[in-house]
Amino acid sequence: MKPKSIQAKLFYNYSLLIICVIIVIVFSFYFYISDILQRSKSEALFQLSGHISTEFDSQIRNMNSASTKILFSDPLHELFFSKMFEINKSSIERQRRFNNIIYPIIGYDNPFKQINMFHLSGEFANIGDVSRFMLMSPSSITSVPWVKDTILLNGKRYISLPHSDSWKVGDDIVISLSRAFPPAWGEKVSSILEVQQDYQVFTNIIKNAQVNPNLQTNKDIEIYVLNEQGHLIYPLGWETSEAKPQAYWKLVNEHRNNRSSNSLINSDGRDNNIIAYSYSDVSNWTVIAVESKERLLAPVNTFRNIILLLGIITIFITLAISYLVSRSLTIPIKKVQKSIKLLSLNTLPPKNESDEPSNLNELEHLNLAFNDMRLRLQQSLEETVASRTHELEAHNFALQAQMNPHFLYNTVTNISILAEENGQQSIVKWCERLSQMLRYISSKNAAPVPLSEELEHTGNYLNLMKLRYEDNIQFVIDVPESLRQVEVPKLIIQPLVENAMKYGIHVDPPWIISITGTLHADRWELVIHDNGHGFEEDQIRQLTEQFEATDPLVKIPTLRISGMGLLNIYSRLKLLFGNRFEMNISNRSHGGALVSIIVKHEPGERSR
Repeated sequence: MKPKSIQAKLFYNYSLLIICVIIVIVFSFYFYISDILQRSKSEALFQLSGHISTEFDSQIRNMNSASTKILFSDPLHELFFSKMFEINKSSIERQRRFNNIIYPIIGYDNPFKQINMFHLSGEFANIGDVSRFMLMSPSSITSVPWVKDTILLNGKRYISLPHSDSWKVGDDIVISLSRAFPPAWGEKVSSILEVQQDYQVFTNIIKNAQVNPNLQTNKDIEIYVLNEQGHLIYPLGWETSEAKPQAYWKLVNEHRNNRSSNSLINSDGRDNNIIAYSYSDVSNWTVIAVESKERLLAPVNTFRNIILLLGIITIFITLAISYLVSRSLTIPIKKVQKSIKLLSLNTLPPKNESDEPSNLNELEHLNLAFNDMRLRLQQSLEETVASRTHELEAHNFALQAQMNPHFLYNTVTNISILAEENGQQSIVKWCERLSQMLRYISSKNAAPVPLSEELEHTGNYLNLMKLRYEDNIQFVIDVPESLRQVEVPKLIIQPLVENAMKYGIHVDPPWIISITGTLHADRWELVIHDNGHGFEEDQIRQLTEQFEATDPLVKIPTLRISGMGLLNIYSRLKLLFGNRFEMNISNRSHGGALVSIIVKHEPGERSR
C-alpha cells in the first residue's frame, strides 16, 4: 500500500478509529463501574458505621440513664451515706434494702455487668455478677486511672476505655460509665457510681453488623472505634500496633470539617482504601469502617483484563478485515474520482452509458447519487440563471421608474408654501399627505414592513381622496393592534384601495371603503371591500385561473392598477408566505367587490 493512497488512508484511519473506540469503551466501562462500586461501597460503609454508632449510643444511653436514676434516688442516697458498712447483725438487712432499691431502677433482669458504688475512703457496695459490701484500701481505689479521671470531672459522666474489672481478679474486659457525687449537693465529691457493661456486648454489636445482609457488608471490612482523644476502643489486642487506626483517625479528623460527605478514599502510596465514619455526640466515639479498594475492585480488574485481551484479538481481526475491505474499495472509488475530475459545464448532464456494475451495492448507490447530483446541479444552475435574469429585469424596472426624490420633495414643499401664503389650507394638507406617500413609496428598503406602516400609507391615500371628494367618500379601518405587528410586503393594501376607488365610484355616493382585519387561532385575515358594482363573473374566473397559474419564481407581473396589479400583489405575498397564503376575490351579497388575504400561522405559532 502506498502511504497516500485511498486504500492506505482507509486502512490506517479506520484501524486507528476502531482501536480508539475499543480502548475508550473498555476504560470508560472500567472507570464507570469502578465509580459506581466505590460510591455504593462508600454508602454501605457509612450505613454500617452509622448502624454501629447508633447501637453503641443505645448502650451508653442505657448506662447513663441508669446512673442518673440511681444518683437521684433519695432512699438509696440516704442509705449509702448512713452507717451501712458497719459489720453487725443489721448489715445483711442494709444490703437487702440496697438491692431492693437498685433492682426496681435498673430492672430485675439487670442489663449491665456490674453496678458499683463506693466511698473514696474504702467502703464499697456492688450489685450484678457479684453482690456484696466490703471495705477496701483507699489507696487501691484512688490508684485506679479512671477513678482519678472521674473525680476530676466533678460529677460529669466519664466513659472509660476498655479495661479489666478493677475490683475483682479475672480476665473480664468492661467499659465503665462513672460519676463522682458528694454526700449533699454543693459539697465536695467523695463517692463514685460506676455502671459497668461487658466489653463483649460492644464487640457483638460490631460482629453482628459485619454479617448483616441488609447492610450489604462482609467480613473483609475493618472496623475501628476511637474516643475523642484518639484512643483505640475497638479492636483490642491489635497484632502489631495502633499505627494503622491512628493513621485513619488522623485522616478522618482532617476531613471532619467537610460536612458534605462522611466518606473518603485514602491513597497515600501504601494504602488505597475506602473509608466511612460516623461520630456520636452521645459517646464522643468515632466509628471508622474501612475496606480495601483493591479487594473491592478485584472482579472488575479481572473483567477489564479479559476485555482488553478480547479487544486485542478483535483489533487484529479488524485490521485484517479493514485491509481486505479497503483494497476492494480502491478500484471503484478511483472510477468515481475520475468522473469528478472530468466534470465540467459541458459534461454536467450524465451520459446514459452502462458501466460495469460493481459487486458492492453501496458503490452503485454512490454512482447513482452522483448522477442524480449532476442533474440537480444542472437544474439549480438553470434556476439560478433565471432568478438572476429576473433580478436584473426588476432592477432595470426600478431604475426606469425611479425619480429624483429631492426634486419631488422640493416641488411639493414649494407648492405647500405658496398655498399656505395664499390661505389654501386644503392644498397644504394635500401636499403633506402626498409628501408622506412619496417618502414611503420611494424608500429603497425592499424588506417586509409592519402592517401598521402599510395601513398608515393607505390612510394617507384615503385622506387625500377625502380632501377631493369630501363627504362623498367614507372609509373604515378596523384592524386589531396585535395584527398590526405582522410583516407584509410594501404596497399591497393601497393599490387594492386605489383599485376600489377606480371601479367603485360609479354608483351614487357615499362611496364606502372598509379595511377589516381578523386574528384567528390558526390564521389571520385582511378584507378590503367597497359598495360599488363589484367584479364581473368572467373577471373573477379569469383572475382565479391566473392566480393558480402564476409562478412568482419565474416571472413577477408589473405593478399596475388592474388585473395585473392584483397578480403582482398575489405574487409578492406568495413569495413571502408560500403555501400558507391564500387570496380570494368575490362580490358581496348586498353589492360591492371584496378582496380577502388569508395567511395561516406557521406550525407551532399561536395567536396572541
